[in-house]
Amino acid sequence: MAGRFAGRRVVVTGGGRGIGRAVALAFAAEGADVAVLARTKEQVDAVAAEMAPLGGRYVAVSCDVGDAEQVAAADRQVTEAFGGVDVLVNAAGVFTMGPSADFPADQVNELLTTNVAGTLRCCQVFGRHMLAAGAGKIVNFGSLLSFTAFPERAAYAASKAGVVQLTRVLGVEWAAAGVNVNGVAPGMIRIETPHPAALAEDDIVARIPAGRRGAPADITGPVLFLASADADYVNGQTIVVDGGWLSYGYL
Repeated sequence: MAGRFAGRRVVVTGGGRGIGRAVALAFAAEGADVAVLARTKEQVDAVAAEMAPLGGRYVAVSCDVGDAEQVAAADRQVTEAFGGVDVLVNAAGVFTMGPSADFPADQVNELLTTNVAGTLRCCQVFGRHMLAAGAGKIVNFGSLLSFTAFPERAAYAASKAGVVQLTRVLGVEWAAAGVNVNGVAPGMIRIETPHPAALAEDDIVARIPAGRRGAPADITGPVLFLASADADYVNGQTIVVDGGWLSYGYL
């Protein structure tokens, strides 16, 4: 199938819904062979069914990125199907919130295990194919809370700030090996299971210079750019895709 990513082998974690699903389908529409990873079989099977008419190869893998054995098993399945990996998109993540003074330790551990350790683990496991080949693209997912703060989101914000710093370190460490590691930080995106809001919906929209919440499709373009040859000289950067929220000084 013709397309910018024809013949490219892409792994998308967190690809079962929301932004991850949109990213997986965007790569498939551009001719890529896509492995979709998500926690539940129902999610990955549904996305695989959407990719089937697009003509490329696809693999649906149930995988919790916080579990090292599951990530290793997913790598074996992807390698068997595609023979390697050219692009990795780390869209998997979890969100919980609560008062910082007594935020439960088990929830802190889940956030750090999935969002930070899981992202690093996938970079290591799938990135080894790229390092061996001397070429590849990795796109990690940060958040507005990588850079700014909302109340009662201490552990989540710390995890997403960690992803941005991880992206910087791998970006500079692996650049000489031909592997570009970058990230995107979505703003207020309208998805099917939104995070609890710190503001009323009208106040959220009023705070966004673009005048609307984003959609998953607003994130796919920046992701595909960072995964393309157009970004060969981009290393360790995180693009904030938020309609101008972070830059706006309005209170």
